[in-house]
Formats: sequence, C-alpha cells, structure tokens
Amino acid sequence: MLHRKQTLAVEAERLADCDLHDASNERLNANLEAGDRAMGFTTPVDPPSGVGGVDDYPTGKAHLAYERHLAARKRLDAKCDQADRELEEALGVLTTAASGLVEDADGSEEHASDDEGLNLLAGGGGAQEVESNSSGDAGVNEIAPAA
Repeated sequence: MLHRKQTLAVEAERLADCDLHDASNERLNANLEAGDRAMGFTTPVDPPSGVGGVDDYPTGKAHLAYERHLAARKRLDAKCDQADRELEEALGVLTTAASGLVEDADGSEEHASDDEGLNLLAGGGGAQEVESNSSGDAGVNEIAPAA
C-alpha cells in the first residue's frame, strides 16, 4: 500500500513540475512580447540584455517553442506512466479473477459466484467508501453489499 501511495505522489509531483514549466514558459513569452517597450515610464529604457538567457527575439521564440514541447513531452510521459500503472493494476485483478474461474472449472477449490476480483473489475461487489484521515490522505474501505 505504501508503494502505491509513493507512486501516486511521484505522478502528482511530475504533473506539478509540468504545470511549473508551463507557467515559466508563459513568463518567458510575456518577456519576449514586452521586448524593449517602456512599461508606463516616460523615459526610454534599455532593452534587456537577454530574455530568459536569450539575446534576440527569434532565438527567444525558438527557445520558447522548445520549452513548450519539452513541457508537453514531460506531461505525456507522466500520463503514459500513469496509464501503464493503471493497466497493470487492472491486469492483476483480471488475472486473479481468471485463476479463480479456472479453479472453479477444475473443481479443485470452491469459490462463491461473486468472486471479489471479478466484481471489482466489473464494478460490482462491495461499495467503496473513501474517508479522509487527519493527515489528509484518503483511505478506501470496503463496505459489504446489502443483502
């Protein structure tokens, strides 16, 4: 259970990093658009020596495009890893349910017709109650189905 919580925290951290990258890109874009315009002052101002570490507008726009693609790729990587994790979890439940069905067919072990793994996969079985503890973590508790 701790490993899963760690995995979820890492996924959230990676997506937050993408949000930070997007915000930084917007700031860079605003600096590029502002260029050497005076911001409400009547005296001329010297143009910035470099916007985000870039000396000229075309290079700055190219750098911004690169940073935007980088942020999009990082977000896609995080989402793909999240989808892979969810697929592995679903496959584990499906494998457990299938092994129970094989054992039922062999007659080697008795199982109830509402096998827990199969019901979880199909969305049936016990309802889940989510409760929040004092640390802010959400816990999931199984509630027995009403008879």
